Amino acid sequence: MNLENKIALIGGFRSFGGSIIWPFIGFALYNVYEFPLSFISIFYLIQAIVTILASISGGIITDYLGRKKTIVISTISSSMVLLLAYLINAPLVVSSVVLIQTFFNTLYNVSSTTIVGDVYKGKTELVKAFSRQRVGINAGWAIGPLVGGFIFTDYGFRTLLLAASVLVLLPLPLIKFLPDFKGEGRLTFNLSRDFLIFLIPTFLTFTIIGQVGFGLLTYYNSVLHFTEFQVGLLFGVNGLIIVALQDLTGRLINKRIGLISVGMIIYGIGYFIVSLVTNYYIAILQMVIITAAEMIVSPLSQTIANSLAHQKSRGKQMGLYSMVTGMGRIAGSSLVSELMIYYLYAPQILWGMISSLGLISSIMYYFFLKKERGLIASL
Repeated sequence: MNLENKIALIGGFRSFGGSIIWPFIGFALYNVYEFPLSFISIFYLIQAIVTILASISGGIITDYLGRKKTIVISTISSSMVLLLAYLINAPLVVSSVVLIQTFFNTLYNVSSTTIVGDVYKGKTELVKAFSRQRVGINAGWAIGPLVGGFIFTDYGFRTLLLAASVLVLLPLPLIKFLPDFKGEGRLTFNLSRDFLIFLIPTFLTFTIIGQVGFGLLTYYNSVLHFTEFQVGLLFGVNGLIIVALQDLTGRLINKRIGLISVGMIIYGIGYFIVSLVTNYYIAILQMVIITAAEMIVSPLSQTIANSLAHQKSRGKQMGLYSMVTGMGRIAGSSLVSELMIYYLYAPQILWGMISSLGLISSIMYYFFLKKERGLIASL
């Protein structure tokens, strides 16, 4: 098995263990532990702070300890804190432990993204490698929410915590086959102006991407009365499409970096369609549209970020990239939870605001890439 497939397989096992629980956490705090929406909004803001700390320290740890050791530490630690949440199962303890687990998840994301950038060079190889990694990740994502939705619906969220604590350990036997890289131990980030500018539309991108989770689950459950399992099936559709088509999509887009702008327009359209959903079949169509956007945007975003990073400080720079993407996802959940206080039953306003983020980031990507023509040529 070549390295590209090993990385994809590890990503698949890891995402399976994580995705059985992560789409349901915000909803569980709201529906099971009965926290108000205002608390959910605050929770996600605190999670953003944790993500900042984890991304910066994760980049430093990834460069200092090496990619492989960091992946092992994050995997074992994630399992332990989820088990702790299961054993105690008190509302404030669960919400606090989830924040701790956010730290270790971010640590894993930084190291796994960095190792791909270490191994593969050039636009074509990076797009293909990140596309293949996403095939593995979304194979796990296709199964995870289905299993998680079933356990949540029939056995409750506490059982889901226990299952996640066990399943997150699945990739451990495969990690030993990864090559290891280290960066500089110094606290130098070597940030370029291009890299910093690129992070601005990236934040908006992942704010809209972050709606696959608390935003969609809460809206579909509260307004359209879909069960947790039904929404889990929708998330499974997302994963299955990516497993089937991401490799092909990667080959089609690897010489067309500018398509990231088109992908964000598709995202905007897809999320506005949420306001028009009246039955499960339209919800499936909506999920297909945002999945098409995801298959374009995610590998191109990772490719641009890695191409702008320096080899000796790649871990730290990918830590900053992970910080921005993580903050974007969390901001998306926090934003939609706040908007739902006022517009939960005014879907055109609610999802119109969310979809506008796609248009704004599309415009920003367009002008960034137009200005940086040398960057496009080098990619």
